Amino acid sequence: MAKLFGYELPFKLKYATNTVPFSILILAVGILTLGFGAIEFVSVPTNVSQIAFALVGLSALMLIYSQRRALRKKEDRIATIERESRALTSAAERHLQVCEIDAQGSIVSVNQNFVDRFKYSSSDLVGKPSSIIYSGGTSNGAYCKLQSCMSEKTPWTGESEDVTANGRLVCSHCTVTPIFDRGQCVVGAIVVRTNKPDELNPERTQFLTNLFDHLHDEIYVYDTESLGMVYANLSALKASCWSSDHLGQKSILDADPHMHEHLFRAHVAPLFSGDKDIVVTVVERGTRFGEISTRLAAGDNGETLFVSVLRDATERKKIERAKTDAVSVVSHEMRTPLTSIKGSLRLLQSGILGNFDKNAKQALDIAVRNTEQLLLLVDDILDLEKIQAGKTTMEKVPVNLVQLIDEAVEMNRGYADELRVNFQFTTLLTEAAANVSAARFTQVLANLLSNAAKFTPEGDTVQVNLDAEDGFWKISVRDEGPGIPEGAHHKIFENFAQLPSPDGQKRKGTGLGLAIAQRIVHAHDGEIDFVSKCGEGTTFYVKLPADANLHQQLAPTTEGGLTISQDS
Repeated sequence: MAKLFGYELPFKLKYATNTVPFSILILAVGILTLGFGAIEFVSVPTNVSQIAFALVGLSALMLIYSQRRALRKKEDRIATIERESRALTSAAERHLQVCEIDAQGSIVSVNQNFVDRFKYSSSDLVGKPSSIIYSGGTSNGAYCKLQSCMSEKTPWTGESEDVTANGRLVCSHCTVTPIFDRGQCVVGAIVVRTNKPDELNPERTQFLTNLFDHLHDEIYVYDTESLGMVYANLSALKASCWSSDHLGQKSILDADPHMHEHLFRAHVAPLFSGDKDIVVTVVERGTRFGEISTRLAAGDNGETLFVSVLRDATERKKIERAKTDAVSVVSHEMRTPLTSIKGSLRLLQSGILGNFDKNAKQALDIAVRNTEQLLLLVDDILDLEKIQAGKTTMEKVPVNLVQLIDEAVEMNRGYADELRVNFQFTTLLTEAAANVSAARFTQVLANLLSNAAKFTPEGDTVQVNLDAEDGFWKISVRDEGPGIPEGAHHKIFENFAQLPSPDGQKRKGTGLGLAIAQRIVHAHDGEIDFVSKCGEGTTFYVKLPADANLHQQLAPTTEGGLTISQDS
C-alpha cells in the first residue's frame, strides 16, 4: 500500500543510519587520543604539545556527543514519519479504493477496498487494461480524462461511472495523479476512488423505496436462482394478496397459479445469453390484461436479481380489439365480392372469353396479383380475429416435429423456387414428440419459411434446425438477409407490422403473419422470438414443451439424423 502512495523518507533521514559506523570510528580515535594524552601528561612534565594533544582528544569527544544527539533526533523523526505513514495507509485502506496503473494503462496493483468494491480478485485485475472497470470501456469520459491526464502530466479530479464484475453500475469520485521517474517522464498513475455520497445516503434510499411503493404499476424483485421474493411494491402486494410481513416466504411463482417454472425459465433465457436486455409477455387476469417486462439487475450485495414490472394493458387491448373488430367486419363484407372478382379475372386470363393484346394481358395479370394479395390480407385478418376471440379450435394431438417440419419445407418448395433460394433442414433427432395442432403449426412454419425466403439473397440458403434444449424442442429458421434494425425489434409481432428493410428493398406481405404465428405458438404454451443483427441476417425460433410420454403414441421410426436440402 505504501508503494501505491509513493511514501519515501527524506534523503537525509533515510541515510542518517549510515553515519553510525563513522561515529563509532570517531569515538575510537577520540578515546585513543585522550588516553595517550593522559599518559603523557602524567608520566612526563607538561609542555605545550601535550596540552594541545589533550585538547584534541577532548574536542573529539565533544564532536562525538553532538553527533549522537543529532542522530537520536533524526531517529525520532523517522519513527514519527513511519507512524504517520502507517496511520495514513490504514485510513486509506478503510475508505479509499486505490489502483496503480502503468504508462500503458494496465493495472499494476490494487488495494483490498478496491477488490471489495468491484467484486474482482486481485489476480483478475493485475495485468488487465484499466478500461475493464469503466462503464463503456475506452469510450467512457472518465477513462478519456485518465489518458489526457497522463499525456499532459497533470492531475485530474472528477466523477467516474464504473462497472463491477457482476455488471452493476457504480459512481465514484475519482482522482488521478501521474507518477514520474527521475527524468520527469510519466511511468504510471495512482487512481484513487471514493463512493459518491448518494450511494451512502439512507434518506435518498428511503425516498426511492417510498416512490416505488406507491407506483400504480406492479413491481416484483426476486432471486434468479430460487425465484424467492426480495421486494414487492404496494400494488404488487395487493394484486397477489400478499402481506409484506410474509414476503420472504413467497416465490414469484406464487403470484400466478398458472405460471410454470420451466416455461418462465425459457422466457427469461435470452437475458442470460445476452440476446436481449429485456423480455416482455402479456398475461390475462380475468377480464383484464397486463404486460410484464422483465430484466436483470444487481442487488446491494452483488447478487443477480430479476425485476419484473407489470403494467395494466387492458385499455390498450380494448382499443386494439376495437380496431381489429372494425377491420374484421369490413373484411367479412369484402371477402365475397373479392372472391367473385378473382374468379372473373381468372376466367378472362384463361382466354376462354377471347384473347387480349399484350398491354391488356399485362394489366390483367396485375389485377389478378393484387386481387390475390387482397384476399390473402382478408384471410389473415379473419384468422387473427378468430384467434383473438378464442373462436379457433386447435385440436392438439401428438405429432413428430421432425416429420412436420420436413413436410412444411416441401410445401414451400415452389415459393423458394420463385425466389431462387434454397432450404436446408438439419437435425440429429429422429423423433421430437409435441402436442400440437398440425394444421395451425404448419401455418406458423409456412410463415417463418416464406419470410426467410423473401429476405434471403438469390442463391443463398435458409437454414432450418430442430434441437432439444432444456425440456423444449427448439425450431430455428435462419436467413442471410439484411437483418432487423434494433430500434424496430419491439414492433415485429405487432398487427400490420411492415418495417422498412435496411437494404431499402420492398417485400410483399400483409404484416399480420408474425402476429398470427405468435398467437398460435402461445396457444401451444410455447415461445416465439428472434435474434437479429443488421447486415448479419435473422434467426426466428420457436420453443415447444417436450413430453417424453408422447413418444409412445408416435409411429416408430428407424431413421438417423435428418438433413434435407432443397436446391433451386
